[in-house]
Amino acid sequence: MFSLVFGVGLLFAIVKLSGSGEIQFKLGDDVFEVGNAEVFAEKIRSDRSPIAWASLSGSRPIYVQHIGEDPLMGWFAIDARSPSDLVSCSLQWDIDRQIFVDECNDTNTYPANGEGLTRFDVIVNVAGIVQIDLNKIFSP
Repeated sequence: MFSLVFGVGLLFAIVKLSGSGEIQFKLGDDVFEVGNAEVFAEKIRSDRSPIAWASLSGSRPIYVQHIGEDPLMGWFAIDARSPSDLVSCSLQWDIDRQIFVDECNDTNTYPANGEGLTRFDVIVNVAGIVQIDLNKIFSP
């Protein structure tokens, strides 16, 4: 009987606290840090390829791309899933043509900055660290 009363009391407390704004449930960090902008810009430039980055859950892989000479500007975070099939297909980087190619339909191609694809907000903070917010869609 005690465990039933305790369970009901615990459930009531959770409902009460969650309605008051004191408990917040998050499925992941809003913003994550990629690392030093200069280091990653040079890696992308020397590899001639964006960096493939898997989310912690594995459900939202992205490409981290840098375009241009200034390591503090020109950053893009691009959803690596194919717009033609978000579950079964992904985008591949064609290093020779410097474009993204839909692996399910290779006639669908996208420019290096990911225009036409889902992109997320990217900033370089005052410490020179690249930060990506996967909960904010980039809108130019």
